[in-house]
Amino acid sequence: MPKENLIFKLDRLEYQYHHLNGSLDGFTPRLANTAKTFNAKGKKTSKRIGKLLSASNLEDVEKDLNSLRQEIIEKKSYHLENKLTSLLERTLQQKYTALKKKANDKHKADLETLKELDEKYTLSGFCKLISKSRTCKLLIAHVLPTKILKEEPPTWFQENEYLEIFKDKGNDYNPGKVWNEVVLPTKGCEKLLSQSTNDKKIKELLAGFENAMDLFMNLKRERSLGSKKEDAQLSTKSENSESIDNTTSGEQSEQDFDSSGSEDGIDHDEEDVDEEEILKQYEGMLVASDEEEDESVPYSLDPNVNYNEVTDEEPSDLEESMGSDLADSSEDEEPLKKRQKTSRESKNTKHDKATAKLPELMTGYFSGGSENELSEDEVAAQQSSNKPLRKNRRGQRARQKIWEKKFGKNAKHVQKQMEAERSERERKKVEYEQRVVKRAAKTQQRESAVDQKRIDAAARAQRVENTPIHPSWEAKKLAEEKQKGAKFQGKKIVF
Repeated sequence: MPKENLIFKLDRLEYQYHHLNGSLDGFTPRLANTAKTFNAKGKKTSKRIGKLLSASNLEDVEKDLNSLRQEIIEKKSYHLENKLTSLLERTLQQKYTALKKKANDKHKADLETLKELDEKYTLSGFCKLISKSRTCKLLIAHVLPTKILKEEPPTWFQENEYLEIFKDKGNDYNPGKVWNEVVLPTKGCEKLLSQSTNDKKIKELLAGFENAMDLFMNLKRERSLGSKKEDAQLSTKSENSESIDNTTSGEQSEQDFDSSGSEDGIDHDEEDVDEEEILKQYEGMLVASDEEEDESVPYSLDPNVNYNEVTDEEPSDLEESMGSDLADSSEDEEPLKKRQKTSRESKNTKHDKATAKLPELMTGYFSGGSENELSEDEVAAQQSSNKPLRKNRRGQRARQKIWEKKFGKNAKHVQKQMEAERSERERKKVEYEQRVVKRAAKTQQRESAVDQKRIDAAARAQRVENTPIHPSWEAKKLAEEKQKGAKFQGKKIVF
């Protein structure tokens, strides 16, 4: 039997309620099918919907609506509590069993925490406390998000079990009491719960419950229609209401634990670095990517920079002449944009000359670096190093050829090869002789068997001849012999 769609039923009842109450303009259905059903253009459907709306009564609709809301809330909270209890219990039980088998110093604290919880409440009882308190907290946060609603809850939620638990501070399943009297006094319990609730299935379960409650409270469509500012105001209001209700430090830390180790709510704006300040420090040293790729701009010495302050060597006359000639020849061919770019660079260099830190001065200056000096340094480093030189040994086949030319047949590898061939010949000879012997034995055995058969057949025939024949067989035999020797006695008729 298919399940009844309670959300669609809730949408229909709320549509009827707002229709009878005259507030249909401010109502937005959760499902698109609700609006299609009640605004159908077909004659039969519109007629049926008109009868339904005309026959409905405001008191009856409100009564049915409250009972349906109670039913949905009870089912969803019951499912969350049972499922969360079983998942938590399974996770903690597996961890407890694994730590008992392989106890080490690293997980000693977790083992002691689980042992203490098992002795005080048993793991199943502890999971029941946590699951029911968490269900109560999540349900109250979604159904009664503000302080005013907590003081005056809706009619359909006033007799709810979890509302009574939330109001009764002495109840065993009250979230604040569970946190302050169960979790905080147990050393390492907070960390253990954070690790356990970080399980993928538990996260999916909690996320599914929150989405279902948003759909039940019809918050998702309101959030999509409203602006971001209204969402921010709604979130700040809910946070303020939670902070007012949970005044104790234990309840505040419980809110931190509810995040299950997620860092989605962290404001990263405080960690943002001002990039403009960093760029100002390196202004004049950074070059745009289009300027790096522009190979048509020739290299020339900047006349506004005193290179005597930067390096120990002065530019040679050849470099100065090359730079000036290339710069003069390129000025005539350059377009207007490149000239503006060069003038802009010179202005930036003048402006930042006093404050800029050149890379040469930041990392140190190295004079020299010719190829000859580099090769000499490598040779000196190799000579001074104590590493043993690698021996370039010939291959095995090359060494064997040398030994063959030097020693001839007396070379060891030749002697070994000849010995191997000799032993191979001996082995094959022995195997051949064994095969000949086996064949001769088989032939002899076959011949003796044939002779024995022949002897047995002759003895059997002789034994049959010597055996006396029965009189009846002897009479028949004589009759057959007479018939063979009898002459023809009939008349020959010629036609």
